[in-house]
Amino acid sequence: MSAVQRATVRLGLACDNECVFCGQSGVEGDREPAPMDVVQRALEAARVGHDEVTLVGGEPTLHPELPAVIEHARALGFRAIGLQTNGRRLAPSAVELLQRAGLTDVHLSIHGGSAAAHDYHTGVPGSFVSVALALAAARAARLPVVVTTVLTRSNARGLTEVARWLAARGANAWCIAVPRTRGRAAELFDRVVPRLGVAMPFALHAVQTAESLRLPTFVRGAPLCVLGPFARVAIADDSRAHGEACNACPARAACPGVEPEYLARFAGDELSPREPIAASPDARLVRMFVGSGEVAPPRSSPIAESPARARVALPMAGKVRPAHAEVPRAVEKKTGAALRELFKDLYNDEPRD
Repeated sequence: MSAVQRATVRLGLACDNECVFCGQSGVEGDREPAPMDVVQRALEAARVGHDEVTLVGGEPTLHPELPAVIEHARALGFRAIGLQTNGRRLAPSAVELLQRAGLTDVHLSIHGGSAAAHDYHTGVPGSFVSVALALAAARAARLPVVVTTVLTRSNARGLTEVARWLAARGANAWCIAVPRTRGRAAELFDRVVPRLGVAMPFALHAVQTAESLRLPTFVRGAPLCVLGPFARVAIADDSRAHGEACNACPARAACPGVEPEYLARFAGDELSPREPIAASPDARLVRMFVGSGEVAPPRSSPIAESPARARVALPMAGKVRPAHAEVPRAVEKKTGAALRELFKDLYNDEPRD
């Protein structure tokens, strides 16, 4: 699905979280906040051709002149000025200050429906409490709030809980994002990156739950064939890589494919040709999900290919096929005499007391 993208302006690479899936870990550049004159020039360049902008990082709330940055964006004529943030520094007083400067919406990162789940992903104890307060403060100020959850091996089964948690707190929209296999996610690939055939059914059940609760929900970075009928909620993303099965796929032009590292690891056995599905989501909401932006370069050493027993297709509909290791091998049946020899007590013909 396509939508006019918002401009983004990065305020620096510094971040106060240590997310296990961080795709920016390893991006070269100064970790100090960008100088104000550099930010102003970036905003002026972004204004050419765009009337919406989101300020991103790292963590943009670490920039000491954030209110002034927002004021400058408003003076340039941006009609929408968003903030993509982990929410740790968005107390009610900060939300009020930024809203007065011209902030119009907030894009939060929340990776679990409980403190244990979210804090595990961010690497910071207490970060869930902070982001929950930020969501409450932004909604109390009547700012639209959208939320992205990065899909991992650890949180896939808890996504329905996230959907219910967000809907109960008035989030305006939600996006489940397949991780970019860069930075820390590449280093910790087998710990972080989920097998889509295993994780996506949980994600799609969460989408269905969210929609039943009237929480608009999207999926970013998943191949359309894996989404099945839920391809209608796919957010357009940068094209990544395609497998052999994609060559004859009518939906290929609109499909982001999968990360090259994922394809190298699992050989694309989950991918299959499919017909395109038309979608007409709320473009205003979609534009607020600006994605991960700049990510680290590919790792120097390649991702090792998975053992053959792991490369088993997991179809979205019908019974999942067992892995090769789970399929019993054809063996010669034991005769009665052989069983008597193996289980002497069971076949003892002597009379018992």
